[in-house]
Amino acid sequence: MPSRSAHRDPFRIDDAVYRKIVAEIEDGIIAIDENGMILYGNHAVEVLFQQPASGLVGQPIEVLLPPRYRQIHRHHLAGFMEGQVHTKYMGSRSSFIVRCRADGTEINLGATILRTEGTNGPVFIAVLRDLTERHGYQHELERLANTDPLSGINNRRAFTNLASQELARCRQAEVPASLILFDLDGFKAVNDGYGHDAGDTVICEFTNLLKSVVHSGDLLARWGGEEFVLLMPNTPVDRCAAIAEMVRRAVEHLEFATANGLALRLTVSAGIYGSQACAESLDEMIRRADHALYSAKSGGRNRVMIEPAAPSLAA
Repeated sequence: MPSRSAHRDPFRIDDAVYRKIVAEIEDGIIAIDENGMILYGNHAVEVLFQQPASGLVGQPIEVLLPPRYRQIHRHHLAGFMEGQVHTKYMGSRSSFIVRCRADGTEINLGATILRTEGTNGPVFIAVLRDLTERHGYQHELERLANTDPLSGINNRRAFTNLASQELARCRQAEVPASLILFDLDGFKAVNDGYGHDAGDTVICEFTNLLKSVVHSGDLLARWGGEEFVLLMPNTPVDRCAAIAEMVRRAVEHLEFATANGLALRLTVSAGIYGSQACAESLDEMIRRADHALYSAKSGGRNRVMIEPAAPSLAA
């Protein structure tokens, strides 16, 4: 007669092995009951939250959440308990959630939350992985993708996205917006005659000058090369022109000090377009400001030109 062990399921793992896996796995594992009370936490949970798992047992799962998320979490948890697995970050799926350590610092976690049946009712198992470093890396990649590396301000991509949203807001609120395109006159001669390091110095110093006139809510970006763009929501064209003129005069009297001791003098031209109701698209506003900039350049440079407003459709 075959022995009992001969019929043993080769794929079955002893409970002791399961317990060892759960205890030693690098992912945090938390078990909670149907009332949201913590039943168990493995060693990785202690590392993640920097507190003993024994101190968490018997506590509501909300103690691991930042206060601002606790109410919405209770709502999602209740939905999940009722079998609504489509709730946003519950269910048998990986999700991105935020949790809070004992000292109040927040960590970003990936979570897979599973439901099973225990001896005394349903048990919910959360498998947690620390994504804080990856989240920070993703944020840094996003920042780099939206920032001009030399000047440190928005690049064209970021400006286009943000300005389109801001113009939509102005359009809805029926408030004006104005846009300035700045172009450093003779900048190519700086690069050709003094080197790109000198050109970089000019770009950075001019950026600092522009940042000094930017108000909260304005959007500043390096449009490309020696061109910069400034969108000023809630600003009529005359106020915008006054700021552009202030920048022009400041540049006219500014000495750009280079690393090798040179003091360069430059001028700047500006083209402006102001929209009273923001009916135009961002592309159209830039096109009109660029036309005004061309007029400033062809008219002798070192000047500010305003593009006339588009005729009203009602006229």
